Amino acid sequence: MNASFHLLFSPEWSVLDDQAGMITSQYGAYLAFESKHAGQLTLHLHDAYPDLTWTLTVDGQDKETVLANEDTVAVQLPAGAHSYVLTLNQWATGQVAFWRTGLIVKDLSWSGESELEPTLPRDDGKGDVEDGATPYITFVGDSIVAGECMVGSAHDEHQPTQSFPALVASAMKQPLNRIAYGGTGLTTAAPFQEPKAIDALWRVGEDVPRRRVHTNKVVVAYGLNDGNYGADASDFAFGLRVYLLELVKRFHGADFYLLTPWTGAFSEIFEAEAARFDCFKVIETKDWDIQTRPHHPDPKDHQKIANELLTYLKEEN
Repeated sequence: MNASFHLLFSPEWSVLDDQAGMITSQYGAYLAFESKHAGQLTLHLHDAYPDLTWTLTVDGQDKETVLANEDTVAVQLPAGAHSYVLTLNQWATGQVAFWRTGLIVKDLSWSGESELEPTLPRDDGKGDVEDGATPYITFVGDSIVAGECMVGSAHDEHQPTQSFPALVASAMKQPLNRIAYGGTGLTTAAPFQEPKAIDALWRVGEDVPRRRVHTNKVVVAYGLNDGNYGADASDFAFGLRVYLLELVKRFHGADFYLLTPWTGAFSEIFEAEAARFDCFKVIETKDWDIQTRPHHPDPKDHQKIANELLTYLKEEN
């Protein structure tokens, strides 16, 4: 892979040890860049990932769904100066398999007259960025944070570009860093235990370190799966306490915003555990009227979540 191509990839991607490409296990992972010329951008994949779909966003507006063709993803870019984001929506695999194997882009090719210009902050993968770079806003949580199962007649289509983390990041004019996996939680009651919440903070796969980027705000939405699947108060309090310590270690110096579950579960526990620190703000969400069963929130609900959350974040600026 061309040494500069990795600059196009969001923090959800990591460089493979042998420089054989970029790997992710995250729906919503993306590439961000600008171009002044028409041409074809082609992603050369490690494998033919079944039913692989992406969203192409042009100048801040979702323009088209892009489908993979065997082991390539080809995107035709028009003439003129434009800003682009290419976001991974989904492919036909289970979450555990996605985490264990990842999705790998081996190389990129571009047919335009000049090189694509990266638009993400240039960092060294350890959290240090060039002077004046806008810090990332980070979202951590479960499938709702990932933008899974939002649209379609069966509510089975992922649309991370229309999820509340993407909407908030756009409104805040900050690049987005997302760490979110469906069915996960902070206790053994959550239906998915792979990846565990703490493991996901540090890795994008079983043996693949996650890049560190400079972030000044971290929004956390955990507890829904724990509550829905029977976690008791003491187990959740312990799981949350351990997780908050890990968040401080991972994102040292950031401000943290803890969203209580939309069902109202564990609110008192969030308040009690957050009070042990001076960097956590608890945001009560039960009055936001967000329904999570039998279907995930749809795009209108994600917009409602974003609007509510922005009232808190903008007050803090």
